[in-house]
Amino acid sequence: MPETVAVIGATGAQGGSVVASLYESPDQYHIRGVTRNVSSDRVKELRAQYPNVEWVAADNYDPESLRRAFKNVDIVFANTNYLQPEVLAQVDAGDLDAEFKLGKNIVDAAIAEGVSHIIYSSLESAAKGSNGKYTKVYELEGKNKIEQYIRSQSDKVKGYYVYAGFYFQNLLGTAKWTTTANSDGDEVPAVRFSYPLPRDTKLPYVDIEKDLGNAVRLIADNRGDYEGKIVGAYSGLYSSGDIVDTFTRVTGVPATYVNEKFEGFDRSEIYAMLDYFVEFGEFVESDVVFASKVSPRPFVDLGQFWQRYSDFRPPQ
Repeated sequence: MPETVAVIGATGAQGGSVVASLYESPDQYHIRGVTRNVSSDRVKELRAQYPNVEWVAADNYDPESLRRAFKNVDIVFANTNYLQPEVLAQVDAGDLDAEFKLGKNIVDAAIAEGVSHIIYSSLESAAKGSNGKYTKVYELEGKNKIEQYIRSQSDKVKGYYVYAGFYFQNLLGTAKWTTTANSDGDEVPAVRFSYPLPRDTKLPYVDIEKDLGNAVRLIADNRGDYEGKIVGAYSGLYSSGDIVDTFTRVTGVPATYVNEKFEGFDRSEIYAMLDYFVEFGEFVESDVVFASKVSPRPFVDLGQFWQRYSDFRPPQ
């Protein structure tokens, strides 16, 4: 009989990737998609794509709804979102534990319903990784605090932790049309990518739509090997320059890159997080298992990503 897996945020990038990967094995896993609005257009799309997924409404702010969603569940995959408006509003009001409280609601509801396994999408503590230099990276601290809470409940539930790299998809939303000079000195149309990272800094990247789910699948299939461990989800180390140059190589479309802040987005803690990663790197924990090296499902590399997105162009 297949195990039931409740996927928190099943309509999002991470949860959707988990649904896609586990759905390939209906004899092993029955998927319960958990989202706030089961009547949304996105859920309608996913119902058509994955007709055997069960959908349940729950809100991370409502513990009773989470308990209903977790009834008769064997495994919970959970991802909390620091950037959701409610969390940011609470942080701005002085509640720096806003994300942690959501995660604690999930964990407590899972324990109350007798869930055996929680796979949590966590990240490292910047304060710990920087020896106290970066203490206000609230997104990393909140996620890591949730991880530590799950670890503290190990007598009640088994915990597993997946750390995602930067998303290849992150640059797509920043793309605009511009012009650049070709080899003859003529101005030609080009795609302008931007991100608040130096062009040449290499960081771990992942195709979030494909490979976060593969990392979670690795854990779910081999829980005896990964209980209490951190599994890193990324396909390789790339710089922003690598990403842009590979776009041009694959598509033939000229591209440029600019290191600049996000337009209309002024969150000092997010820029501090990026500064931390530039200075110290990601996956500073010494005991990380890298999924791309051991998963039987090959991860998408940078060239393959752009082949899949070869028709990507920014809006005019």
